[in-house]
Amino acid sequence: MRCLKITLKTHSDTRWASKYNAVHSLYCQFGGVIKALRDIISTNPIFGDGVANAESILKQFDLEFVYFLVMWDKILNQIYRVNKLLQSSNISIDQASKMINCLNVSLQEMRDSGNEQIKTETISICDKVGIKSELKIKRTIKRKVMSGENSSGEDISADQFLTLEYYKVLDNMMAQMKWRFEQLSNIADDFQFLSAHSLFVTPVEKLKKYAADLAIKYNEDIDQEIINEIEFFKYQVKAILPDLNATALNILNAIKKYELDSTFPNLMTAYRLFLTMPVTVASGERSFKITKSIDFEDVIEDFASIKSRKIKF
Repeated sequence: MRCLKITLKTHSDTRWASKYNAVHSLYCQFGGVIKALRDIISTNPIFGDGVANAESILKQFDLEFVYFLVMWDKILNQIYRVNKLLQSSNISIDQASKMINCLNVSLQEMRDSGNEQIKTETISICDKVGIKSELKIKRTIKRKVMSGENSSGEDISADQFLTLEYYKVLDNMMAQMKWRFEQLSNIADDFQFLSAHSLFVTPVEKLKKYAADLAIKYNEDIDQEIINEIEFFKYQVKAILPDLNATALNILNAIKKYELDSTFPNLMTAYRLFLTMPVTVASGERSFKITKSIDFEDVIEDFASIKSRKIKF
């Protein structure tokens, strides 16, 4: 028997990163997995039913499978790295929106460059592990039938099918990234007037308008008094900030340092809102981590003692 250098990962709905880990671990050890399955098949008397399972899995490892494995590894690798950056506790909404936009640009470059590199790598992997590197099966793509037309599909080659799937996946990914970028950008735009640069260079009347709009949108946390606060704060900020490069956190800390929080309570709230807004949805991961801290053995024993019943024979 052969041993894999790493353990294959399973996909978990509670952790987004598991998508990449599951694909990447198989991608890195695909040759080893093939050899291990063939070893199981060759030792029939020892493994019994395991041989049938190994043969069934091995039949699924064709050129099409390898193509999608390579494709998803490259796409998820891009998303995984950005996702790790977005998990940082120090990242702000505007920084997150820029990262997602850069990710979208990267995916667009992948789309523009086509799938020739993926096909070349797929054939190379297939040749190394002994998988047939040809696809002759045609696919039928159904199209929307207009009134009066006969229901029919369009036959395409296997190569055309793989290419279409490549573009379909990337288009879907880019659409999702674009939506996320727009959502974060809208939030960043709402708070943009609170940046050091805007406070320094934006006319006071415009700042007051932006403050009024923010108070309307976040009326449960900020009241209209923020309009008066921003007018006074514009002139005070030059005294408490060193330069235009100060971050939102720098500004918030400066307000606390000079004990101005009672003078600018709504601005304090606005900065706190901006700095604490989540840039990713991680509730599933947090819930999963919480369950790991629970001693389920104790829970089961406590429940059993409470619900125990005497059975008379």
